[in-house]
Amino acid sequence: MGARCDNPLVPEAERPLPNAALRVGLNGTAGFLHLLGSRRYRIADAVANFAFAVQPGRRAITAANFQKVLPGLDRREARRLAARSYREYARTALDFIYVHRLPRPRLMSTFTAFGAERLLDLRLRGQGAVLVLFHLGTWDAGGAYATAIGVPLTVVMAEEGAAPIRDLVIWARSEMGMHTVLASRSPRTVLPALRRGEVVALVADIPGDTPSLEVEFLGHRTKVSDLPYRLAQHTACPLIPVVAVRSPAGGYFIEVHDAVQVAPGADPKCALRPVIEVFERAVLRWPEQWYPFEKGRLRDLGPV
Repeated sequence: MGARCDNPLVPEAERPLPNAALRVGLNGTAGFLHLLGSRRYRIADAVANFAFAVQPGRRAITAANFQKVLPGLDRREARRLAARSYREYARTALDFIYVHRLPRPRLMSTFTAFGAERLLDLRLRGQGAVLVLFHLGTWDAGGAYATAIGVPLTVVMAEEGAAPIRDLVIWARSEMGMHTVLASRSPRTVLPALRRGEVVALVADIPGDTPSLEVEFLGHRTKVSDLPYRLAQHTACPLIPVVAVRSPAGGYFIEVHDAVQVAPGADPKCALRPVIEVFERAVLRWPEQWYPFEKGRLRDLGPV
């Protein structure tokens, strides 16, 4: 096994350098997970089962959110699905470490991809685009795949958590060829990147304190970031929904969907509707890989 992933690196000047102990810890943990292979999920599942047991409030919220979008579930089924969602989220967190410095041949062998030619066509034509993802499946593995096939990404990251951990995430992504920018600084970085024909990726379904839109999602109201719409309006770049999940057979399953072109002056909620529909179908197909842990994530449908 090679010593590191061979994707192009982001220049040192464009990425923070985390504490040396954190970098060594991440590198060592990633190497250990490479040795474990699929057995790494035993660790993730144990952590998730413990968290599920000691968080009664959060597990009740998660189960209730599943019952909202899957009304046929009874309480026991919803609780079981919530427990699976906990485990899948823990696996996603471990996947972030696992793909760190994973050699490209081994990385590529774990993916089954549909629609990847859309990304390669963008690259060949020098066409900028906004890849839109949700907190579904394993988004960092999707980013690793894009850079591995030669499509560098600028990734918009929410400003949450402790600064040393944020810096570590930014550094680790840069090792895979992804340039990460914080949401508050994204407009002045992302707009020029799109105009240069580059590809920007962002996770849109938990906007936090950033500007958002309230849209319909599986028969309820939810908030999504309005950044995809604003970027499309300013640059005329298309929006491309991307779904990245773990496959039942092991490895990862990537779907790159048709581009959505946003007309100038279009109503933002109508413009984003084709993107939202992709993730509605994905949640219904892989509900256990959706992570609806927050209270108020879904509200009763009314005027939006």
